[in-house]
Amino acid sequence: MLLSRISLASLRTFSEVARQGSLSLAAEQLCISPSAVSHQMKLLEQQLDTALFIRRARGVELTGAGKHLAEYAIRSMLQLEQGLQRATQASQRQLSVAAIPAITQLWLVPKLHRFYALHPDIELSIIDQDALTDFNQQAVDLHLHFGSGECIGLKNELLMPEWAVPVCHTDLLAKFGSANELLEADSTRRLTYTGFDEDRPGGLNWSGWFNQAGLSLNPNQAVTHFNHLAPLFSAASYRQGIALGWQQLIQDELQAGRLVALSETRVHLKYSYYAIAPEVHFERDVVKLFLAWIRDECRN
Repeated sequence: MLLSRISLASLRTFSEVARQGSLSLAAEQLCISPSAVSHQMKLLEQQLDTALFIRRARGVELTGAGKHLAEYAIRSMLQLEQGLQRATQASQRQLSVAAIPAITQLWLVPKLHRFYALHPDIELSIIDQDALTDFNQQAVDLHLHFGSGECIGLKNELLMPEWAVPVCHTDLLAKFGSANELLEADSTRRLTYTGFDEDRPGGLNWSGWFNQAGLSLNPNQAVTHFNHLAPLFSAASYRQGIALGWQQLIQDELQAGRLVALSETRVHLKYSYYAIAPEVHFERDVVKLFLAWIRDECRN
């Protein structure tokens, strides 16, 4: 195949020389030296074993072979430029967001229809992961993180704090008549809790919440452990017990009345929600659009 033996850089330079009719003008457009242009043209003629130019005192004149090649080379470079622009534009409308599963499943996904209404042309990729993104290894634009926000070499933006409050299905509350009776019904209630993995940064368990509320927790209390928050709240919605809820994540469920808070004691978790990424990512237009929408949702 002839093309495999030809320097593509020389073809790019040749198309510019043909357009300008001058080695020096082509050098200016390509930001290289005239000698580099001359070297590439000699290389191209050697590879083709064909004379492409007649050197004149002022500029160059294309030979018959040079004119034929110029017609295709110039057209091809224009098409390639258009293709590169379209590829760049497409990538600028793609956004990859990573987050702990609870954020994506309980908070982000239920709200995404509002984002799509504002930006229907943006293509989102949502990645569930507990650990903070390694931006050197993963092609991720932004991480919605629950933690301290302190990440070496990365920029963070505080989105919202979080509180823990006990919640259950309204039918379960009706069975006991009052929240106090339900919380004190040691022999019949079941507490549900994420005892490891996803909620570890929250730093709060049922014992901690009962202490904050000034109540006593039966040491023999039946507890179901989940390693993620989404199935925890799903269990509560199926009347399977009382969940130690993260209020920001279940705000829609509380407002809709599918879950009900059992106490006014809200315990502030020591960590919060942050948007985290390398600083340069925050300058991307698609990230700016997404963050502007996230901020509005966090304020609502």
